[in-house]
Amino acid sequence: MRTLWQALSAVADALGLRDAPGPIRPAPRHPDEPPIVLVKAKVRDVLRRGVPVNRLEPGPATQTARVVFADGSIALVRSVPPGHLMEAAVACLRMRVTAHPAGPSDDGDIVFTWRRGQVLVELIGPDQPD
Repeated sequence: MRTLWQALSAVADALGLRDAPGPIRPAPRHPDEPPIVLVKAKVRDVLRRGVPVNRLEPGPATQTARVVFADGSIALVRSVPPGHLMEAAVACLRMRVTAHPAGPSDDGDIVFTWRRGQVLVELIGPDQPD
């Protein structure tokens, strides 16, 4: 019985299921998963170079999209407010769509612009395999 209790205790510790009096620890990231800071840096470089948006594809979650830049860079985004990604996707099929930072801050907001419109999108993170 003691061995079973030790095994359950180890599993609870590994899953973080124990009620600890200290601060809650964030879930550890996988070593091969790039953090959002690296994705922001990569997208910032793509925006600095003026690489156009090649296409928008459906994302792995609702109201998200994969933005594919002309140099092959990919990131996940969602529109702010939700529901405006279709306009940008149609524009990508018909004309040149460019991406620019929404402001001087490094908060991950990007503006997609084309001849007759624009949409504000928020950078969510790296492209995840489906």
